[in-house]
Amino acid sequence: MNEKQHFVQIVDMETGKIERIANLKEIDAMSPEEKLALSKNKSLFVVTHRLQPIVKVTLKRSVITKPMQFGVVPEELPEPEPTPTPAPKAKEKKAEPKAAPKAKETKPEPEPAPKSKPRKKA
Repeated sequence: MNEKQHFVQIVDMETGKIERIANLKEIDAMSPEEKLALSKNKSLFVVTHRLQPIVKVTLKRSVITKPMQFGVVPEELPEPEPTPTPAPKAKEKKAEPKAAPKAKETKPEPEPAPKSKPRKKA
């Protein structure tokens, strides 16, 4: 079975960003001076899993042209009329001449199979 790994997450205190994630064995192998330099102005967290973000979210920036006022009721804007959405059209079938309905065919029911005598177990 694989050995459980531990990682050290190094977070910059000023920006709050994750600087890097290192293996705990890698940190243990460092000299005390390197460890001290690594942890200066940073927080170190021991974590059991190394996670990578799969989605990056970016916010759109826009210029504010007028001062924002909080607590003031905004002017009521007329609600735009909802545009009626057309219902999906059913697919048109090709026009084929209709044939006269066929008479139902009756099939004779099969005769039940003859029952056999139960076999004796040997």
